[in-house]
This record gives sequence, C-alpha cells and structure tokens, in this order.
Amino acid sequence: MSRLVRDVLVEAPTVAPTARGEDVYELFSHDDDLLVVAVVDNRHPVGLVTRDQFFLRMADRHGRALFSKRPITFLMNKEPLIVEASTPVEALNARIVRDRPSALMEGFVAVRQGEFVGVGTSLELFTAMARESEERNHKLSALAEQLGRARIEALAASKAKSDFLATMSHEIRTPLNGVLGIAQLLTATDLDEEQTEFVRVIDDSGQILLRLLNDILDLSKIEAGKMDLDIHPFNPKQLAQDAQTLWQGRAREKGITFTIEVSGAEGREFKGDPVRLKQILFNLIGNAIKFTDQGMVDVSMVFHDIGRKRSVMRIEVRDSGCGIPLSAQERMFTAFTQADAETTRRHGGSGLGLAICKRLVDLMGGTIGFRSVENEGSTFWFEVPLKVYFGEQTAGSTEDIAHEEETAVTTTRVLVAEDNPVNQAVAKGFLKLKGLTADYVENGKLALEAVQARSYDLILMDMEMPVMDGIAATQAIRALTSEAATIPIIALTANALSGAAERCIAAGMSSHVSKPVERDALFSAIDAALAMDRRENRKVA
Repeated sequence: MSRLVRDVLVEAPTVAPTARGEDVYELFSHDDDLLVVAVVDNRHPVGLVTRDQFFLRMADRHGRALFSKRPITFLMNKEPLIVEASTPVEALNARIVRDRPSALMEGFVAVRQGEFVGVGTSLELFTAMARESEERNHKLSALAEQLGRARIEALAASKAKSDFLATMSHEIRTPLNGVLGIAQLLTATDLDEEQTEFVRVIDDSGQILLRLLNDILDLSKIEAGKMDLDIHPFNPKQLAQDAQTLWQGRAREKGITFTIEVSGAEGREFKGDPVRLKQILFNLIGNAIKFTDQGMVDVSMVFHDIGRKRSVMRIEVRDSGCGIPLSAQERMFTAFTQADAETTRRHGGSGLGLAICKRLVDLMGGTIGFRSVENEGSTFWFEVPLKVYFGEQTAGSTEDIAHEEETAVTTTRVLVAEDNPVNQAVAKGFLKLKGLTADYVENGKLALEAVQARSYDLILMDMEMPVMDGIAATQAIRALTSEAATIPIIALTANALSGAAERCIAAGMSSHVSKPVERDALFSAIDAALAMDRRENRKVA
C-alpha cells in the first residue's frame, strides 16, 4: 500500500514566531540529529528553519551578533512547501520534482485542514521511497513466482486437456467408425425403401456426432496454437461446385432455392487452404439453409485483384430466413453461443461453428462479419487474401501414367493391422467394394512378422494397437533390409488432435486416413499409394 505524507514525518520541535535566534541555536546544538524546526503561530505554520541554512547564517562574520537576539522570522524560510498530510508520498515526490526542487534540501510542512501536523525531510522521503521500492520488489518477486507456478499449472492443465481430448477423440471415433462404416456398406446392398430410410437416419445421426467432435477438436487446436494452414493451389470453380453438390439436396428437401455464383476468377487458380475455406463456406451455407424455411439461399464468390500476384476473395451467403435478434448479434462469434434457447431446441447445434469460422478467417489474415434483420434474413460474409497461382515451372518432361492401368486389381495383396473387430469388418467391407481381399492381424508385432513371411503390396495400419502400435510397427518395417521396407503404408487414425498426421509421415507412412473412414477418402489413398509404388518400381527397373 502506498505511503502517505503523514507516514514520513519526523519528530521535530516547533517554535513561535517570537522565538529568538539563540533559542533555535540551543535546539540545534543539543541535538545533532535535528535537521529542521517548524515555526508555528496559533497552530498554523508560518515558516521553516533548516539546520544547514541556519548555521550558515549564524556562522557569518557578524551572524551571531545580528541574529541571536532577533526573532526567528528573520532566519526562517517564509514560504516552505506545505502539503496535506493525506497526500501520497509518490504525489509529493512528483510535485517536488516538478515545482519545488529546493524542497529536497529545505524539507516540507504537513497540515491537516490548514493546521500544523508535522515536518518532513528529504532524508525521510528517500528512506520511505527506498522502503516502498523494496516492498514493491518483494511483491513483484512473489507475483513472478506465483505467475510461474500458475504458468506451469496452466501448461499442465493444457496438456491434460489435450491428452484427454486426444484420448476421447480416439475412443469416440473408433465406435463411430463402425457406425458410419457399416452404414456406408449397407447403402451398397439391396435395401427396401424403409430400410434405406433407417440407414439414412443412422448415417445422418453419426455425421452430426462427427461434426460436433470435429468442431470441439478444431477449437481446441486453434486455442492451443496448433492449427496450421495447408496452402496449395485450388480452383474456386471446383470449390463452388463442391458446395453446390453437397447442399443442393438439402435445399431441395426444404423447398428453397440455392444458387452459387463465381466472378473475377475466370480461368485462374489461387493459393490458399481449400479444406479450411470449404469448412468456413460450408458452415455458413449450412446455417443459412438450416434457418431458412422458405425463400432462398444465395452465395456469391467474388475475387478482387490487389496487384498482379494477389487477390481478395469475398464470399457472401445471403438467406431469407428468420434473421438474428438484435440482442444476440453481439455474441454471434462467441463459442457455444446461439441466438436463444429456442434456436437450440428447434435447430440443434453446439454453437461452435461461427466461432471456429472467425478464428480460421483470422488465421488466414482475413475478416468476417454479418448483417441481419430479424424475420427478414441474414447475410454472412468473409474476406481472405490469396496469392494468384501461375503454375509451377518444371525442367524437362515427365511421363504421365495416371491412367495407364487400374490401381486396384485382384492381384494386389493387402495387409490390415487393426485390433478392433468392428473396424476390421468395416475395412473388409470397403476392400471388398474395391475388389480387394486382405489378411488381418491384431497388432503391430504381428504385422511386422507377416510382412517378413509373405509379400504384400499395401498395408492399412491402425495407429493405436496393443503390444506394438502403428508408429512403432511402421518404423520397424522401414528398418528391414528386405523389399518389405518399401511397402506403402496407409495410417488409419482416430487421433485427430495431437499432430497424428505429422507423426505418421515422420514414421515413414505413405499417407493417413482419419476415422471414421469415408469410402472415397480410403479409395483415393489406396489408389495414390499403389500408383506411387508402381512409379518407384519403374524407376528402380
């Protein structure tokens, strides 16, 4: 707590204005530590006598004779610095430095409502400031120690949260992979109309759970600073077409029109993160369709050049839906927030989508916003800067073998390392649709033994398995001296939080597919791995 003037006063005698110089001389002579004497008239200060100035006057050639018998008013400082006793010491110091530097030598007088309280000296001021500085340093040291402990605890809590989310992600995704995988397999069988509807409900419900899980993981990764953008060329026309394909059916079900227009991007590609851009766009379109019961949802994607090599992409999603109440508009981009409880009951959702959109846009160096009138509709928009892509310069020519032969053939030998029986069944069903058969093992150790006993063209490797996990098994296979060391390995991972993809690639895996496994994603990964393997074999040959 900051000290006040009354806390730094010194014990000093007071004299009346009629006191003689020799009276004050006696006071100073009998007390070597006395530095100042106050002159007080009827409880009001009228002057101040400092030791140094007094003896300088008295030691003058005729000083003793001149001042001994005269009133002290001839020797005192008639205009001393006078301050209220309740003034903070820091304020007094600032006033002395600013207005009265001489007070550092002469001292000051303290009053309370004009009446004398005491006197202070520069020595006492310096002592008080030093003591306060020392106390402040102690407090700062204690605070630094406390903040250090708090930081360690926060890091530990953050790691615990990340570990918990990673574990829960794996534990939830594993059974969810079974639910969605079997649902996808059932759609490829002969079902009657009622059964088809049952499967659709299963798949829709599973997709809702998956979106919620992904939203929570995305938000956690962004908050932890672990969200990285994957920048590469993309075609905005393809982005618009993907959105049209995905959402047209849902809009048709609700009886509303849905259109997407692209302008300013004719014949050009841009460099950005198409996956995250699609995530933002799909979230805004999904919300617009969800909250629109009649009318339209229109999307415009416009590119404004800001130089030859850069452009700004502005996307607007307009709807004629229920709009947003004015009371809810300020918190639309806050996590776990929706307009009201009725919105949650009618339309569902976690309230994470817009918060994630904003943070992704911020990560891209862009801006996001909206305008809305209740019962009239809303327009959500975002802008992000992009580089114009002019293509890569390559030396020489390469042989295009993309369509030379089919990648999935019946002679391809596949090994699946997966400990969960349901996930084994899902993998078996997908591979059957692909025209492939496989051998199955329950852990990485058995996978390592299998590739040494038999020749395989491809391995699907789960990351989390007993005895030996997928990472350790991959590293062990890559360390072999036989041809088995070069087998393409695709990771099947339910861990979407802790840099699982990076760890897979670092261990020597060819690619990874997240659980719940989507059929098209798995087939694409298989085709790419086998095509790459054939190209490498041709180079060796």
